Amino acid sequence: MSDSYQTIAQNMRVKTKIKKCKFITSIKNVKTVNQAEEFINQVSKEFADATHNVFAFKIGLGDEAVTRSSDDGEPSGSSGPPALQALEGAEITNVAVVITRYFGGIKHGVGGLIRAYGGCVRQAIKEAKIIEKIRYIKLNISVPYNLMGQVINDLEGHAGQVMDTNYTNQGAEIVALLKPSAISKFKNRIAEATKGQAKFEQVGDLFK
Repeated sequence: MSDSYQTIAQNMRVKTKIKKCKFITSIKNVKTVNQAEEFINQVSKEFADATHNVFAFKIGLGDEAVTRSSDDGEPSGSSGPPALQALEGAEITNVAVVITRYFGGIKHGVGGLIRAYGGCVRQAIKEAKIIEKIRYIKLNISVPYNLMGQVINDLEGHAGQVMDTNYTNQGAEIVALLKPSAISKFKNRIAEATKGQAKFEQVGDLFK
């Protein structure tokens, strides 16, 4: 899995008029499908009198990513898919967007709707700004007391982070953060340096 991903820096709401139609684009950082659905429901209730509340979201990374979109009554493929394509085109994830449309009396046609919805999402992304989040694996490393210094020196010398150290009857336990791409080589180095006495347990991950 990648060491990082891109997402929006802040939640944002952008209003614009296109051919007398009012578009309100609400974009939010979300981490789960449930959070995305809650946000979509919230915005749809807030603008329950709107002609359409189109949405799209992308959660997760790589093959495990979840994407979904809805035209909400617009012609098929004219609104939800272009909104999702705008998210994917910006190479961002963990983002949900709802584009609210109030009809102003002028029909856009399918091509016009595709441009309008995609453009609204791209504008919201631009104003929300894109940031990079770095993924770290949280690792518990158990070693004899006399080898603790070697492990800490290795971590600090290879961009690892020591979060905590604890002492047990069996030795020392170090809680560390490392990027996913660094885990395998780190384990190999420590296994060799400690002659196989080190034990590793992956206890989660986080993004910073």
